[in-house]
Amino acid sequence: MVERLRRIIEPFESDESIMFAAIYTIDGTPLVTHIKDRKYIPVVEWMERQIDVVSRQIMEDRLDSVEFRLGGEGILFRPLSGGLILVVGTSDETSLYKLRVDTETLRRMV
Repeated sequence: MVERLRRIIEPFESDESIMFAAIYTIDGTPLVTHIKDRKYIPVVEWMERQIDVVSRQIMEDRLDSVEFRLGGEGILFRPLSGGLILVVGTSDETSLYKLRVDTETLRRMV
């Protein structure tokens, strides 16, 4: 299963505008994570403090996604299934439209 999840976040690894990509369980347990650079660790730490509340809100309200903007950086939370959340950290250079389309395509593949 972990290998399958790694393949899901693999397309984000080559995109220079993506800071990190990760898949978490709904309770906030990280399953796979890819962080491009150590300088993004504070953003990942902030996101990990939010994941439990945000994932619960996504599931309870049946949201397609939740997005945060932190200065020039963004974080997209998107459910992949009833128990998995994809989280993608972006720079200000990221096309949010393209990211939404890409993550929706990944969600349909799961």
